[in-house]
Amino acid sequence: MTLPETLYERVQETATASSLSFDEVLAQSIALSLPALERELSADVRSELAGLALLSDTELQGIAESAMDEGGQARLENLAELQKQRPLSASEQSELEQLMEEAQRIMLRKAEVYRLLARRGHTVFDIPNTSSD
Repeated sequence: MTLPETLYERVQETATASSLSFDEVLAQSIALSLPALERELSADVRSELAGLALLSDTELQGIAESAMDEGGQARLENLAELQKQRPLSASEQSELEQLMEEAQRIMLRKAEVYRLLARRGHTVFDIPNTSSD
């Protein structure tokens, strides 16, 4: 994907300011601007996301700051690396798929939280003013 230079800079500045990766900022920004494709989500995920609208701003902020636990993230990365080197065993493949689903669910939940916070008038990504006034 090619972005105009000014947009690229805004995304990069937001990533730096929010301690997120460039890809995370871009993905979350796109997710905030597009409607969810509910038909692609399981009933339990749709229910979980719908329930987020009932949470307080403080509770939503907590979810926005959440991440996969370090052990799960490390195992996910380890299995992904192993997969590049050799075929995974059935149990390793199953564990990798489970961890990937968990990571995707976390990202989906966070994207919905950012969307809700933005709709409630919160600044989701604070873009620093780089102009010299």
